[in-house]
Amino acid sequence: MTGLLLGHMKANPEYGASLVETMVAAALGLMITGAAVDVFDLHHSHFLAQRERSDSQQDIRGGVNLMGAELRLASPITSMQAQELVFRANVNDVQGSVLVHIAQGQITAQVTPSNGWIRGKTVRFCSLSACEDHRLAHDATSGHLALSDAIHHDFPAGSQVEVINEVRYYLSRTSSVNQKLMREVDHGANPLIDHVEELSLSYFKDDGRQADRSEDIRLIRLELRTSTIDGHRGRIVRTHRQEMGVRAL
Repeated sequence: MTGLLLGHMKANPEYGASLVETMVAAALGLMITGAAVDVFDLHHSHFLAQRERSDSQQDIRGGVNLMGAELRLASPITSMQAQELVFRANVNDVQGSVLVHIAQGQITAQVTPSNGWIRGKTVRFCSLSACEDHRLAHDATSGHLALSDAIHHDFPAGSQVEVINEVRYYLSRTSSVNQKLMREVDHGANPLIDHVEELSLSYFKDDGRQADRSEDIRLIRLELRTSTIDGHRGRIVRTHRQEMGVRAL
């Protein structure tokens, strides 16, 4: 019986695969699988690199657009340097109007209620004839402002009042491997753009000439370069140049 079976197998080579054939097929399968994995890994790495480039560019644009929007509110610019800019502006849109006439010498004011009247913040009163800044002595959620010093002018009902923040943009060098463009509002700082290699701020008058005084500035040109490591141990270098207008006072 055994002899008959062996004879049948020899007469029918398609009866089963030999060990060598099985090993060859397995090897080919592994090669194909490996090639497929390599292709997937290549496309995945390319996708991650593209996404990182896109995210990096969006971060830069978002940060610079925020800076430009706040500069349009600047009143005034108090410091102008190549890698640092300081100005005052109502960046959180905390504002209202005077409800009851304020007489010279008062240290209180009744204004429209609003969130944001916080102790230590600077408030600016403006009428048709004068503007002046004062520090808040206490929080005021009801709109009753207590000031740290006396009012110098009369402000009739309807005069504008708003919180004025001190805003500072500067290049932080606390890390040698990751310099950052920082945004600081009333001494609270947060990183705006990471991995900054170069930052340059230039200041111009309305006629295009460079401005030497802050009160002459009408245009600020920002030039920025960032550099980060990508997934292939290369570097993603981004450059950004933008001109930002400053309102005339």
